[in-house]
Amino acid sequence: MAVTSRRKLPDRNGRTIQLYGYDLLSGNTTPGSEGTVGTGINPTTSIRNVTVNQFFDFASFSDILVETAIDPIVENTAAEMGFRAATTANTLARTEFEAEATADATIVISGTDNEFFSASLVRQMAFSLRGADVRPMADGMFAGVIHPFVAHDLMNDNTAGGVIDVMKYHKEGSEELQRGVQGYRVIDISGVRFIETTTTSTFANFPSGSKTGFGTYVIGQDAVFSISLGATEIPEQRNYQMIVRNWEPSAADPARVVGASCAYNFKYAALRVPQAVSLHPRFRQCKTEASIS
Repeated sequence: MAVTSRRKLPDRNGRTIQLYGYDLLSGNTTPGSEGTVGTGINPTTSIRNVTVNQFFDFASFSDILVETAIDPIVENTAAEMGFRAATTANTLARTEFEAEATADATIVISGTDNEFFSASLVRQMAFSLRGADVRPMADGMFAGVIHPFVAHDLMNDNTAGGVIDVMKYHKEGSEELQRGVQGYRVIDISGVRFIETTTTSTFANFPSGSKTGFGTYVIGQDAVFSISLGATEIPEQRNYQMIVRNWEPSAADPARVVGASCAYNFKYAALRVPQAVSLHPRFRQCKTEASIS
């Protein structure tokens, strides 16, 4: 979700949102005729619709379990519920990227046997996007999404012009190599800011045999949209709710057998760029194997 563009579906406007994008206009090398108004052009748009759906789960705990558990079981389960909700939204967004990559094989770069992810491949992906007039994110960098196993290969790239070769010649780079990955942020290299996740795409029997391939993404602006309901975004309170409650006796549970519960509830959808990928592909996927597992 961190690499998607955010949009909001206003309250009381139904559940379906229509996004549109202007198709690119090519240059015009024909000079105008003096004194002649000429003919105007009609900009064209591409549209795509998506329906916002509700996602939720809950867990309930008996009163005796809450009172006898050796840990704060409700709070700990709530933390795991938060992870489950985040993974749900992440998977929905990733599915849109995968659908785009499947629809247009030209945006996929495939490594060969024993070819691991490298700074050279990062540059190939970034300049391929620039060659297609894809805009970077608001900070001027393309966003990168990478699996930790593939991130190991990138950070371990000691070829000429590789990550180690580039970083070791200045103090900040050397310190970054020694410091390693901080949180989920891996490295900034060749105009790409990489973050890591274990939920990237995987490919069986790639590039050969029983190997597993991993999909690494370099993403430009507005490649995939995240749609939330109402005036706030995931993970803010109104749309994304984590609900932890201790229960009192009620008509449905007079003896208060259910002592507590935790749940999450959010409304969300993901949608790839409205334009046809052949007109304006906005990300690249690189498939490589990893040297560790």
